[in-house]
Amino acid sequence: MRTGATRYGSGDVLAVPATRRDGFRISVEFTILPFADQDGQMIGIAVIFRDVSSRFKEIKNLRAKLAIAQGGSAAVSDTNRTR
Repeated sequence: MRTGATRYGSGDVLAVPATRRDGFRISVEFTILPFADQDGQMIGIAVIFRDVSSRFKEIKNLRAKLAIAQGGSAAVSDTNRTR
């Protein structure tokens, strides 16, 4: 915070796994926004967290279904080749 520079882009959305106080694992996205005064000196930051667990789970399920569908297609085409 001293330099006002971040290794993350200002306003970029970052995604990480997290653990709630009760120990339950969730997926979160967060945005970091630095605040500067009129002279450009860092005076603080705001961090906004969003629980995206349901969206992450849905994407994971869709990828699994796609993998099964692609695997099923490959198995069908392999079977057709041997006949």
